[in-house]
Amino acid sequence: MFFKESANTKVEEIRKYIPVSVATSFANVSPLIGSAESKYILPLLGQSLYNQVHAYYIDQEATIDGITQGNKGKFDILIEHVQRSLINLTYYSGFEFLSVSINDSGFHRQESESEKSLFKYQEEAIKNQFKDAGFNGLDTMLEFIESNPSVFPLFSESASYTLRKESIIPSTRVFDSLININESRLVFLKIKRFITEVEDFDIKAALGGTLFDLVKTEIVKQSPAEKIAALLPYIQKPLAHLALSKAFRSLGIHVRDRGVFFLSQESTMQNSTSEKAVDRDTLSAMIQSEKETGEFYLATLREFLVSNASIYTEIVRTSGNAFVRDNSSKTSFWS
Repeated sequence: MFFKESANTKVEEIRKYIPVSVATSFANVSPLIGSAESKYILPLLGQSLYNQVHAYYIDQEATIDGITQGNKGKFDILIEHVQRSLINLTYYSGFEFLSVSINDSGFHRQESESEKSLFKYQEEAIKNQFKDAGFNGLDTMLEFIESNPSVFPLFSESASYTLRKESIIPSTRVFDSLININESRLVFLKIKRFITEVEDFDIKAALGGTLFDLVKTEIVKQSPAEKIAALLPYIQKPLAHLALSKAFRSLGIHVRDRGVFFLSQESTMQNSTSEKAVDRDTLSAMIQSEKETGEFYLATLREFLVSNASIYTEIVRTSGNAFVRDNSSKTSFWS
């Protein structure tokens, strides 16, 4: 793990990121840290980079392949990014367990004369803080790794590297530059599968198979071909809006055995969170708005390709796109 008992006799490492009491038992938190690390950190780093960074964390004086006096500072920064995300996600995912005691007689809420349990709205606010700090910290960690490819070459062996590189909208930061999602990694992860869906159906249909494949090949390179770099903004805009129009049906929605409910904030004195049946009219209006915006940008993409047909010759040869044709005799038009 990226937290060790010897460095947490008074939870010193944890207190660097969260102001917990010095009386906190590291032994109680440790299993939850291990679980969060396996769930969130390891899949992103990949086994090879995880092993390298973890070995350095355990013994910074050891001789480890790829780690030198010149780049140790980068590894120190990466460990801080890992620890910050990890401990916040630990307290987020283990929030309920850390609030109770468990013994032979069952589960009990921890409370005393001097320490009372939180109100429900306070619990929700603190848990959301852990969630946001943890997931957004993962993006910061990944961006730091990607900005130092020569220091962390083992990252290229991870599945997350491949997925990010092969995606036309590879990160939260890129999506947020197109549509404001408050730089939330959690929101981006929920939208991600819809991005893939729109890529496969709408974007591929607009580009044609050959040009689409060329785009996917080029975006994994450090420096894509100039014509692909110029094309990407025209692809990303319809991709983002159409993906969000599809994702609206699942964002904030919880499926229960009693039906589908939308998570919303009630205007109560405690500002507590409650589940309400989704307002179909509002949801439909939001979906329609994003869909229309996406379709407008998709039309703009097609127009760009038509205007630059001499550059993007792949679409002329293979797509059969009705918008790309020789109309020099002016016998056809689009209305």
